[in-house]
Amino acid sequence: MATGEKMRFERFGRSVHLHIETVADCLAAVGLDEALWVASGAPVDTVNCDATFLQSVDSDHDGRILCWEVSDAIRWVTGVLADHAGISAGSDSLAIAAVSGDCPDGASVRETIHKMLARLDRPEDQPVTLADVRKFLTEAEAASVSAAGVVLPAAAKADDVRQFLADVIAAVAGAPHPSGKAGVDAAKLDEFLAAARAGLDWLARGEQGGDSDIFPLGEKTAEAHELYKSLQAKIEQYFAQCRAAALDDRLTSRMGLTDAELAELDMDDPAVIADVLTGAPIAQARPDGLLHYDEPINPHDADRLEAFRRLAAEPTLADSGTTMSAGQFRKICAAFAPRDAWLAEKPADAVLALGADKLARYLDKHFAAAARSLIAESGQTAFALDNIRLTAKAILYQANILNFANNFVSFPHLYDLDRRAMFEMGALVMDGRRFNLAVRVANRAEHSRIARSSNMFLMYVEVTPPAPQVKYEVAIPVTAGGKGNLCAGKRGLFCDLTGKECDARIVEIIENPISVAEALVSPFVRVGKLLSGKIESITASADKKFDAQASAAISQTAAPPPAAAAPGSRLASGGMLMGAGVALAVVGTALAYIAEKLTKLHWYEIWLGIGGIMVAVLLPTFVLAWLKLRRRDLSAILEGSAWAINARMRLTRKQCRVFTERPRRPRSATLIGSRKKKRIAIAVAVILILALAGWFVIDRFVINRTKSEPTPAASPPTPPPADDTQPDGDETTPDAENPDQLPADQSQGDTNDQPAPADPPSGDNS
Repeated sequence: MATGEKMRFERFGRSVHLHIETVADCLAAVGLDEALWVASGAPVDTVNCDATFLQSVDSDHDGRILCWEVSDAIRWVTGVLADHAGISAGSDSLAIAAVSGDCPDGASVRETIHKMLARLDRPEDQPVTLADVRKFLTEAEAASVSAAGVVLPAAAKADDVRQFLADVIAAVAGAPHPSGKAGVDAAKLDEFLAAARAGLDWLARGEQGGDSDIFPLGEKTAEAHELYKSLQAKIEQYFAQCRAAALDDRLTSRMGLTDAELAELDMDDPAVIADVLTGAPIAQARPDGLLHYDEPINPHDADRLEAFRRLAAEPTLADSGTTMSAGQFRKICAAFAPRDAWLAEKPADAVLALGADKLARYLDKHFAAAARSLIAESGQTAFALDNIRLTAKAILYQANILNFANNFVSFPHLYDLDRRAMFEMGALVMDGRRFNLAVRVANRAEHSRIARSSNMFLMYVEVTPPAPQVKYEVAIPVTAGGKGNLCAGKRGLFCDLTGKECDARIVEIIENPISVAEALVSPFVRVGKLLSGKIESITASADKKFDAQASAAISQTAAPPPAAAAPGSRLASGGMLMGAGVALAVVGTALAYIAEKLTKLHWYEIWLGIGGIMVAVLLPTFVLAWLKLRRRDLSAILEGSAWAINARMRLTRKQCRVFTERPRRPRSATLIGSRKKKRIAIAVAVILILALAGWFVIDRFVINRTKSEPTPAASPPTPPPADDTQPDGDETTPDAENPDQLPADQSQGDTNDQPAPADPPSGDNS
């Protein structure tokens, strides 16, 4: 390590990161193995920081910031600045004394600050701020001459030179200027001067009498040439078809539209007819190879062909008659060839629009010299602009490099409840909660594929900022509480880090356990949903059957009554009643069996059984949910946004509560229409119900069981008194012939196990 100081590592959450608090810590990060950095790469558009600073750190301008670029930035700023106190403080102002003069960039920054202080009328020991530097930079870029040597017309003091520059821009299009306007640079000036010379020469050749080859027909040349160009392709097509017809007249049938193409045309439509005539040959091919002016001609071309004959063919051809051969047409083409070549050399219309007089005047050396002088001044301006940009870079690095290193090399701000990490975008207000962690997403499909390994409940939210900003998406984890009413399509409010409030809508959800409590309740929720689904299914089926039976009954009422009920219907009705009775019997038997088994258990055995069942159901759910919640990892969310993360970023309990929180009402607020009394009444009712249930359990399963258990006796039980009416050892049995006759003790319905005691004799007991 260059500084010779001892590196310090700190535990953040369940990960160990490099502690970065001073410039020495930043230099320690430069000497640290990149595998121990939390991030080794990040896309520029996912970092909330000064855009100019990020573009400067991204030295290769590929849209990603890598480890070596961060190291280069730290080395540069610590080399340019002699006093590193401003880096530790993140200051956006810079004094001359804080800049080192031992390196070329530092010397340029010192000179620039000196000039700025002079223009601001400040003493040498005062600093310049980032706002001051950016103001100078804006003024320099908006000046008439830019760093690239682009001159605006306003740079010229003379009116004629100013107009000259404006005409150059209009003629050959200007070069881009930092102000957003078009200007003139050396390349554009040379391009215009060459175009002006070519334009003058072209116009001179095109003057009537200047070149007789260009005007073979004198004053009528332009009109005749225009007719010639409009008919040239069709006349050449006609003569080619004539040559084919002379070779084999059967080829004539292959010319023009085919029968299938004609069948598809709507010849009642004038537009279709016009299109057909426009594309049709000028005339039908003839084996003699002559174009007859007095034969049927395509109506679309007839008038132009007649004008062509009068203005071009007859003056050019000495032996012109009512026909024109292919050889005669070639003579006409040869006559117009010089004019075709001249027109092909025509300069841009924007140059010719200036006119021959202005072009000749602009070729004067005075205008070119004045423009080149202004362009030469750009060298000094470029030097000033580069130095201003260098000064702005030094201040930006001083203000942001420590914070950026903390959000790249190490992530302490993610675990600091009072600060925001640079990759955070804002907070979502939805479902009565605030979700305070949001990461920008460029490709949702790719992000969701990677983020599923995070074991987190994740929402993809589409944010719609005010115009002219465009929509973007963020990934927001739910880290505490439950799912609640969160679902795709639900809308909320997104507040970005600048305080701007935007409309937000959930577009996709990745579901995972959010809390242990929710995971413990989930089995019962699933059972409840299953039971409610079955009940709804049975109810729907019963409703359908009832509707069908009601419809059948109405139909039977409307129809004549049948003579007698069909045996099958009685059987069906009986079967339904029998089935209902059997179902009730089965349910009653099951309940009786359960009650019988419960009566044989002690009350603590019952509660232990219930507790065992609950533990058997909930313990695996609790363990699985706890393990899965411990594996929740924020790094997968960042990796989905194209970050390269080296460390696992496990969630802590504090982070869970901060990233997802339900705000409380102010303590000083009062609640109108409080439900406190209602809640107390509900609590009392629940306590009473539980007390009655406990009393019932104790009475049913403890007291009654104690009564039913035999009490140990000191002496053998006394046998019941003998019945004098029957001999010993005989039992009273019902009459075999009359089973309805029962013994007297059974006929009274006595259900006790002991025989009924004899009636006491009258009188005293002696």
